[in-house]
Amino acid sequence: MNSIQIERLDNGLVVSFEPIEGMATASMCWLIPAGTAGDPEGSAGEGQSTILSELILRGAGSLDSRAYSDALDALGCERRTTVNPFHVLMTATALGSRLPDAMPLLADAVLRPRFDEEHLKPVLKLALQALEGLSDDPQHLVMLRLALRFLPAPYNRTGYGHADGLRGVTIDQLRQTWKRRAVPGGCVLAFAGDVNPKLLLPQLKQLFNGWNGSATEAPITEPATRGIDHLTLPTSQTHLALALPAPIEAHPDAMALRLASVVLGGESSSRLFTEVREKRGLCYSVGGSVSLGRDRGMLQVYAGSTPQRAAQTLACIRGELDRMQHGITQEEFDRARTGLKARIVMQGESGAARASSAAGDLFRLGIARSLQDMARAIDGLTLASVNAALATHWGAGWLNNLTLATVGPAPLETDR
Repeated sequence: MNSIQIERLDNGLVVSFEPIEGMATASMCWLIPAGTAGDPEGSAGEGQSTILSELILRGAGSLDSRAYSDALDALGCERRTTVNPFHVLMTATALGSRLPDAMPLLADAVLRPRFDEEHLKPVLKLALQALEGLSDDPQHLVMLRLALRFLPAPYNRTGYGHADGLRGVTIDQLRQTWKRRAVPGGCVLAFAGDVNPKLLLPQLKQLFNGWNGSATEAPITEPATRGIDHLTLPTSQTHLALALPAPIEAHPDAMALRLASVVLGGESSSRLFTEVREKRGLCYSVGGSVSLGRDRGMLQVYAGSTPQRAAQTLACIRGELDRMQHGITQEEFDRARTGLKARIVMQGESGAARASSAAGDLFRLGIARSLQDMARAIDGLTLASVNAALATHWGAGWLNNLTLATVGPAPLETDR
């Protein structure tokens, strides 16, 4: 049975290890408290975290970008970075036998990135191209605009930054920002796969000796706007995105509502797929899922339809959302529970997925759940407990809190 060992270093860095028997690779997920919510607002510098996430892997310590990349490639270490409102995330995977050699290089990216001036211009160019290209992906764009409405500022930022904020950034600003924000207090570092805590922990303590500081999270500056948003684009489809409140990950009903969301829109036999797409042919794509964070949760639904059928699509989706308050059937419960457990089993085959899961758990819950913990939580659900959670959280009046974003040639006719 796999077990997770959690250590808190003297500088505040939280580290977890999950050895997985029979796995040859080791994966790392590093949450660094330098996410988009902490950027200056708008033209003052929004997008700094995105630029930082790109630059930290372009040379570190004594190695320039080419030498640094070659060194990690020689170790067979795959790595990437992304951003979210709270963190810059660095993930890496290598053979377990190579991880001790890769760790000094990966640590240098966080503790001693070079931030060479010559790399800023091409990184800024890529960031501006991604921002300007959002209109070419209206499905992605509508989900970003939904988050802008549903979440409070600054935790509603897209991660693409602000055009003027990106253009105004300087390499000196980035160096100072990273030094201030990339600190151990607030970091989570998770390992899974072919890892040996007895060997790795002493190395980490040595690598991070002298690294100090604690992060301060950005305060909420504006409440969520909610309501209805439309962006007119000359597209042949209308893209709809809906959001409704859901509990946080730590809530006792979180797993029950995760199962219910599978019934609603998380599989090909879901209610949304069956009722909106298959029976009525109102859209070409529809689905839904829950995102249960540390501080707030949301149920998201997406549908892509024709402009002529978009309003009818929305009405049908709202009907299915309303029907959830009356509960799900035994057949739906059994199928969704089987699907959830299958995903848990499949996650156990990926060290990267396990490292990411542990890091996320430590941030949202303060603990890291094993596969067995997750399986037991699913096994503990009953049809009655799921339906009780639905009645409590997604019951009468729930739709009054609906947030809607649309992208297409014209706004929808709605009754709100």
